[in-house]
Amino acid sequence: MKKYFIALLLSLPLIGVLKSQDQNIEVNNDAPVIELVFCLDATGSMSGLINTAKEKIWDIVSVTSQCNPEPVIRLGIIFYRDLQDEFVTKTYPLTTNIDSIYSELLSIEAQGGGDHPESVNQALNEAVTKMGWKEGENIYRTIFLVGDCPPHMDYKQDIKYPTSCKLANENGIVINTIKLGVQCSDAIHHFKKIAKLTNGKYKQLGQNADDVIIETPLDDSIYYFSNKIDVSKLYYGSSKEQKLMNKKKENALSIYNNSSLNSVASRAKFNLSKSGNRNLFGKKELIEDLISNKIKLENINENELPDEIKTINKNEREKYLKLLQKQRAENISKLKELTIKREQFISNKMKQDSTRTLFSEEIFDIIKDQAANKGVKIIDEK
Repeated sequence: MKKYFIALLLSLPLIGVLKSQDQNIEVNNDAPVIELVFCLDATGSMSGLINTAKEKIWDIVSVTSQCNPEPVIRLGIIFYRDLQDEFVTKTYPLTTNIDSIYSELLSIEAQGGGDHPESVNQALNEAVTKMGWKEGENIYRTIFLVGDCPPHMDYKQDIKYPTSCKLANENGIVINTIKLGVQCSDAIHHFKKIAKLTNGKYKQLGQNADDVIIETPLDDSIYYFSNKIDVSKLYYGSSKEQKLMNKKKENALSIYNNSSLNSVASRAKFNLSKSGNRNLFGKKELIEDLISNKIKLENINENELPDEIKTINKNEREKYLKLLQKQRAENISKLKELTIKREQFISNKMKQDSTRTLFSEEIFDIIKDQAANKGVKIIDEK
């Protein structure tokens, strides 16, 4: 009872407290919100899962954004191992800045483990209590716990999963579990129970979280135009605001060097949606705000302009920014055209083999059904 009371106290202020820390543009209060937390086993046997996540996370958020009205997508992630490993958990709270989460995903490798039970209890409790879940109605909140081994039920310091599941229920969080592989069969009981306690779904899939990656002849061109848009971003505002958004830009540009053409192309598709626009531009991006008439150049204080603009003669600034707006519009238009053609290519390829069980589609099917129960209807692209 004492542990439960402590956990409850920890969890109460965490619903919605990240509103000021989630450095993104303001959101429409009428828009539905989808909050996804992936709680991933990152031990040595999970290399297939980690690699699939790196390739498919953009597809998952992209398909999930297919609602009318388009939802706010907030993503969080927890990696877990065990006490004797390099780390027990790495926790990255919910945010609309998907690039920041993806950068952390790109940096992780499957290592450690080896004694079968893992720190599932600690990871799940952090997923429930430390992610900054948003308050309000019209919100679908879910955790996907994915791994192959059971929790350590012998760790006295842990808050055991029945307590975490109770907290999840109280805060409207559904926990879905995916058991990978046929090893560690004793994990099945625990994973099924975790899902059942929160009205979630249980799945058992192959050890490598198998999925399909389809390369297309459009990928190189999508990479090129997507990169041009990211490079062109200029942020205005206070020095603190510019520093935060330029860090976001830095994360975005690192993706081009550290991920596959497929991932870059899938990210571009998401970024072209209204949901993805929050990830692409963030807050106070000068060119985007000028295009949308959100601000006027003359109304921005000189000290809040990007350094690149400050160095340009005042009489030439408007002309220069008009050129940048024209180039931005052209690049986005070209990117949309290429992305549509890419989706058509992939759709045709998928029709040739529609019998395979795919990790990302299993997750999407769960999200679609559960979100509908929260009044968030996702349009099926299949």
